[in-house]
Order: sequence, then C-alpha cells, then structure tokens
Amino acid sequence: MKIFSANKLAVDSRYDYKQVLSRIISSYDSAVVRAYCKVRFTIININILHILALCLRGKRKVLDLGCGFGLFGLYFSMLYPDITYCGYDMDPKRIDMANKSAKRLGMHNTIFRCQDIRDLILNENFDAIMTIDLMHHLDDNSKNSLLAICANHLASDGRLIVKDVTTHPFHKLAFTWGLDVLMTRGFQMWYWNETKFNAACKKYFKRLDTFPISDWMPYPHVVYLCEKV
Repeated sequence: MKIFSANKLAVDSRYDYKQVLSRIISSYDSAVVRAYCKVRFTIININILHILALCLRGKRKVLDLGCGFGLFGLYFSMLYPDITYCGYDMDPKRIDMANKSAKRLGMHNTIFRCQDIRDLILNENFDAIMTIDLMHHLDDNSKNSLLAICANHLASDGRLIVKDVTTHPFHKLAFTWGLDVLMTRGFQMWYWNETKFNAACKKYFKRLDTFPISDWMPYPHVVYLCEKV
C-alpha cells in the first residue's frame, strides 16, 4: 500500500479536508472499517471536526482517550504535523489497525496504545487531552475520576476537550441511545447535561466553554473546552 506524506499535505493552509479523510480511510486494511469510516464522515457535522481542530491549535503534546480506530487522531496529526499525538483505546484490534494505518500514512508523530480508560494511569503531562463520544459510556464515578486525572496531568495552560452528547431534546437523546445500544450491545449509558458537566468540572477548571452543535442528524452534540487558567 502507498505510503502517504503527512507533512506535505498538512503544511498547506489550503488543504482539502476531504482529501485528508480519503487518504486516512484508504489506509485501513479492513473493508468493513473503511465502510464504517465513510459512513462516520458522511453523517458527522464537519463543523465538529473543525471546532475540535481549533481547540487543539497551538498545543504540541496531545492525548486522545477512547480513540477507536484512530480516525480522528490521524486526521488531527496530519493537520498538525508538529504535534506529538498519543491515542488510547481498550480494544487491541482497533489499536493494531490504528498503528498500521499511521505507519502507512507516514505519521511519525502518532502512536496508539491499548488502555482501559477506567484504569487510566498517566506518568506525564499533556498540553491537550481530548475525548470524543467517550464520557457517556463511563459511569458517574469513572467520569469524575477521569476528570481529576486529566486535570492533574494537563500543563498549566492545558486544555481538556470533550465532545459528547447532552440530554435534550428528548427525541435526540432517544435516537442517540438507540444507536449506542446497537453499537455497544449494552443498555446502560450515563448521559450528562451541560449543568451536570459544568458542576463536575468546576472542581478542576477555572474556565469552561460550551459549544452546542446543530446537526442534520438528530444528535444532541456538545463540545466542552475546559481550561485550568
């Protein structure tokens, strides 16, 4: 398979994000994963991707918790070749696919590791820690523990970036719950609304900005940007 040049594409401010995504999708061995990625990027509101990318701008050392196949991590690493990116996920098969794709794409600034986020232990600090659609799969105690760990391992000017779903309106939450059940084959989800998330973060962060995202699909998307200063 062709090895792509990440730097050549990412340093061009006129980059075509569709071209970036196409290259990433083509790097996966599995036809099923490639099909999943195409659907994922077809239905996602691209503004979410842009908002997350803007939140990462200027941050050099990035940790991604619940990275899955590495789809978003590879995108951000290709967009910002100067960052050092590390993605964690509990599924070893997904991590193996992500690392193989990173190698094929020539992503020398990117590594993926197998780790259950509920047992997370960090030995270093990061400029940015992000989670995408992870929090509502963790029970309340695990969420609170994770927030504390993230706050303790962020640089003084670091950012915690959380993309998740809120609890309103009800029909959007019901739709999201149905998809989560289909994907996880479990019925328990732990959704937080903005008020609950803000209350939990106040213990660790001085500033929290909330960005609700409207979508053509009935998802109640929210992006939270948490800063210690």
